[in-house]
Amino acid sequence: MKFVVSYPQTNWDYVKFRLNRIILGKDKSNDVFRGLPGGKLQLFEHNGELGGIKSLGEIYPIKPFGLQYVAGEGLYFITGLPCSEDGVSGDEHIARLNDNGEIDLEIRSPLLTQVRSLRRTERGLLVTASGVDALLEFDLSGELIWSWWATEHGYDQAYGGGSRVIDKTMDHRLKNYPGRLQTTHLNSAIVDPYDNSKILTILFYQGKVARIDRETLNTEIVISDLNGAHHIRPHSKGYMLSNSRKGEVRIFDKNFQLIETIAGTNRYFPVKWVQDAIETPFGTHLIADCNTFKLRERDANGKEKSYNTKMPNRVFQIEPVADSFNFVK
Repeated sequence: MKFVVSYPQTNWDYVKFRLNRIILGKDKSNDVFRGLPGGKLQLFEHNGELGGIKSLGEIYPIKPFGLQYVAGEGLYFITGLPCSEDGVSGDEHIARLNDNGEIDLEIRSPLLTQVRSLRRTERGLLVTASGVDALLEFDLSGELIWSWWATEHGYDQAYGGGSRVIDKTMDHRLKNYPGRLQTTHLNSAIVDPYDNSKILTILFYQGKVARIDRETLNTEIVISDLNGAHHIRPHSKGYMLSNSRKGEVRIFDKNFQLIETIAGTNRYFPVKWVQDAIETPFGTHLIADCNTFKLRERDANGKEKSYNTKMPNRVFQIEPVADSFNFVK
C-alpha cells in the first residue's frame, strides 16, 4: 500500500504562529498566517506490518491542502498562497500531477479562497472554499457547474459577529478572509458513497455534518456534537471523520449513528488535534496526530506504532494512491 501525506506549512515561522495563537493565547483574531509557509507532499509505502511505514520521496508545492489520486489521471491537489492582505492576489488553485511526474492540469477561479478539500466526482472536482463558505464543483476545463453557499442556506452569521453576504461576481483571491469573517469554515465535502444524489460536508464552527441534495440544495443535519471536525470519508462500516479537538476518530454506520470512537493522540498530551485518518487494507487505522507530529497506526486491539513526521511537518491529509504511483518516473 502507498499513500501521500500533505503538509501545508513546513517552516518554523508557522510553528511560532501556532504556539502564539494556541498555546500562549495570543492572536485571538483567527488571522491567517502571513509569510512563506513552505509546503510538502510526501510519498510513503506500507508493508502490511503494524507501523511498517517508510518514506519514498518528497516534492515541494506551495501550501498543499486537500488531495486525491485517481487511477489513469493522477494526483489532484490544492496548492498556492492565499491572499494575506486585501488587494494582494492569492494563487490558490487545483493542480494535477500525472503518472509521469508532470503537472498537466491547473484550474484557477476567482472563487478559490481558503480552499481545504478536493474530491473527484463523476462530473469534475468538488472543493470546499472556506473563505467564501461555499462548496464548488468544477468540470476539468475549470467551468463552475454546481455550487452550494452556506450564507444562502441558514448560515449567514460570521464567526466574529455580524451577517455575511457574498458577492459572487468579485475576485475573492484579492480578499483576506480570516476565520472570524467566515460563517462555517466548511473544510471537507464528499459525494455520499451510499447515495450519489447527496453531498456531505463538515460545518466546522457548528460542529455538524450537513447532507445536501444536489438537485434541490435542501440541507439536513445528519451528525452533530462535533468539536473541530475534519475529513469525512467513506468507511467499511459507513462513514468516518476526525473529531480534531477531541483527539479522536469517530466511525458512524450508514444511518449516521456513532458506533466507534478511536483515540488518536496520547491521552496525556494537553493540546489534542487529530487532523485526518484512513482505514488501511490491513484492518488498522492510520491517524494524523498533528500536534505531536506523528502518524499513529492502531489495530482493532488498540495496539499502536507511530511514525514521526518531525516538526514542523504538520499533516493536513493522508491519501491512498496506487502502488504504481511515484512522484517521478
